[in-house]
Amino acid sequence: MVYSFVSFLELLLFCWGGFLILHHPGRRLSESLSLGIGLALIAVSFIFQAAFLIKLPEISIAVEILIAVGIIIATLKQTDILKQLLRSFSLFFARNTAVVSLSFIPIAYAGIKSFFAPQESLDVLAYHLPRVFLFQSQSTVFLDSVCKMHTAIFPVGADILPHLFLRFHTDIGVGFFSFLSYISIILGNYCLSRKYLSERGSLAVCLVIASLPQLFLQSWIAKNNIFTASAAMFCLLAVTRILDKPTSRNLFLVLLGLTFGVSAKTTFLAFALPFSVFFGISVIRKYGLRIWVHQIRQSWYWWLVGLIPLVVLSQFWLFIHNHIVWGNWSGPPEFVDFHKNQDGLLGGLANLVRFGFQFIDFLNITNIFVEQITNVSPVALLHSIYDSIFYPVFGEAALQSQRPFSMIWRVHQTHGGFGPLGLLIVIPSILASVRTRPAFTRNVALTLLSFLLIFCLSSAWSLYKIRMLVVFFACSGPCISNLLSRLVTHGRRDRFLLLGTSLVSISLLFYVSLYEQDLRVLNSYYPWRWNIQDSYWIQSDWGRDRLYSPNKFYGDERLQTLADFFPEGSRVGLLTQNETRLHYYFIHIPQVKFKDICMDDVQQRAYPVQKFATLDEAISKTSSPLDYVLCVGEVCQTPGPQLRERFRFERNQEATIIFEVLSSQ
Repeated sequence: MVYSFVSFLELLLFCWGGFLILHHPGRRLSESLSLGIGLALIAVSFIFQAAFLIKLPEISIAVEILIAVGIIIATLKQTDILKQLLRSFSLFFARNTAVVSLSFIPIAYAGIKSFFAPQESLDVLAYHLPRVFLFQSQSTVFLDSVCKMHTAIFPVGADILPHLFLRFHTDIGVGFFSFLSYISIILGNYCLSRKYLSERGSLAVCLVIASLPQLFLQSWIAKNNIFTASAAMFCLLAVTRILDKPTSRNLFLVLLGLTFGVSAKTTFLAFALPFSVFFGISVIRKYGLRIWVHQIRQSWYWWLVGLIPLVVLSQFWLFIHNHIVWGNWSGPPEFVDFHKNQDGLLGGLANLVRFGFQFIDFLNITNIFVEQITNVSPVALLHSIYDSIFYPVFGEAALQSQRPFSMIWRVHQTHGGFGPLGLLIVIPSILASVRTRPAFTRNVALTLLSFLLIFCLSSAWSLYKIRMLVVFFACSGPCISNLLSRLVTHGRRDRFLLLGTSLVSISLLFYVSLYEQDLRVLNSYYPWRWNIQDSYWIQSDWGRDRLYSPNKFYGDERLQTLADFFPEGSRVGLLTQNETRLHYYFIHIPQVKFKDICMDDVQQRAYPVQKFATLDEAISKTSSPLDYVLCVGEVCQTPGPQLRERFRFERNQEATIIFEVLSSQ
């Protein structure tokens, strides 16, 4: 806990340092704060990636200390900025006391949850956090000998951030990076909205964005989708600086944002391409090309140094490595094809329609009450409309693994939607901004719509991919403020409109906080059925029982049993499935050295190879001797003469067998 707290303070110090670097008179505090948070995340990611690329992860601690000392010294020299920030916030709070106080409660709860609550997402537990443990154990980001391709092939820019906490063997705090991204998105939307609306109107806009359920859910999940949205917001804020003042520094900020977005997730390319086109045209029209040649020539030595973080963040090195090892720049060809739209324009149009149905999200509470009153489920009705009108046209075009189309109004980070405000405010605002001035909001709208279309054309559809569209909704603040500026005339009625929008947004924040499925606080929509004792926080002793979630998932205490059984320094082979929650084993059994056992030859990953027939054959191919084997799957049922069963766990989830490796003598 002490290490988590120290790392937490360091992270906040880096955010403050980013603010100090990027703030100067004439710029809004909200802009500098948003960019400062983004710059801190980029800096931490770059430091960790660079340290692992040179196979010296320990060196990052020395670099972090030097930077922290520099920030402290800079703060002592610029105390006036801190006073200005506190004074501005005090005045802002005084003018908007009720709205700020009410919205602070669920947002602060999200921050607390991101820091203290254990991660519940399958993807996070299966490969996002486990790959960091693998980076640490092998002192490199090139994971050639792993069995799960997910831990090796994906960009590392966002996933590597929890190393700040995991290197001390604690997962307390790993979700806080996502919360910082969420805050930077809110601040960025507020700043961009102030170009077109009053303070009160801009506050209403940023609360609309903040209350979008899928975005809010991602604020405490240690997954990479929200970092694509914060990187996109970083780019939008940086390009406003370019449009105001064409300097090398501002151009470098845009490039940092673009490369960090790619380092978070390759789907960011669907934003980066139209962003570069639409805003690039605007910048060239305003300033031409000659000024940039002059700017770069004038500070060419800084650009040479700046190429280092740009190259590291770009993930070119990873894409080349993937092509060599796995046969394609983004992973094995069959894996890439599985996630790709194979049906061209028809598949793209089908995906657009399917996501359109998912965008209709009036929350589960509405579905339940309407169904009880009318005996008709809105979700079932929408599904029947799709089946009767659109399925005959599209069939199974672009469906991932031929899974049928479905939609669910649930407050869950894997497939939850963007709520009623996403449908009623965000989408109309983006569409309206395409045809209206100013040029900035039109470019934002065109970029976001292009992102949506590119994603639909390139990706196969599954229920869970709606969370990848967070960029489309999270960066829509300028479009919303542009539309509201045309509707609001500063009369009493308009003040009620803005206040009403803010209160609806705050209600959604409370709803998501109380009823999200992973760490639910309330168990019913009826107050007389509420039982706080059933909530996660009570059951887990306010998060102190870190084994509560895995014990509940498995239905037994296998982790504690194995932690007590394995001697210090044991070499344990892992033969697991794609959905095995490796993080539970890595974090709760720290005294052992885990080694992957693969059912294929890791030296021939780029070519079609035959799987090993038995567990014994797979173990014989491991490069180091083993003491035990933790095995999940059918192959465990025929272990061979070299293995003796010690434990068998078969309750609830994942039948798991522990074998002792016998001496060959």
